Amino acid sequence: MTIRFFAQLRELSGTEVLAYDVPADGVLISEVLSTLRSRPELWRVFDDVRLMMAVNHSMVREGHRVVPGDELALFPPVTGG
Repeated sequence: MTIRFFAQLRELSGTEVLAYDVPADGVLISEVLSTLRSRPELWRVFDDVRLMMAVNHSMVREGHRVVPGDELALFPPVTGG
C-alpha cells in the first residue's frame, strides 16, 4: 500500500510518499494510523492534527479496510472563508 501526505502533513512528515506493508486480508486505517503514530519520525504528523482520508480517491473513515495495492491519502481538513 502507498500512503501519500498532502499540504502541511507532507512538510511535517518530510516525505510525500511512504510504502506500507499490508497483509493480504487487509487492515483497518485506524491500525495503520496507530502504527504510524508510534514512529519517531512521523509523530508530528499526528500531533493535534485532524486528518481527512481517502482511499483510491474516495473519502473514507478510520474504520475502512485497506488492502495491498491501495493508495491512502492523508491531508488536513480544508478550511476557507
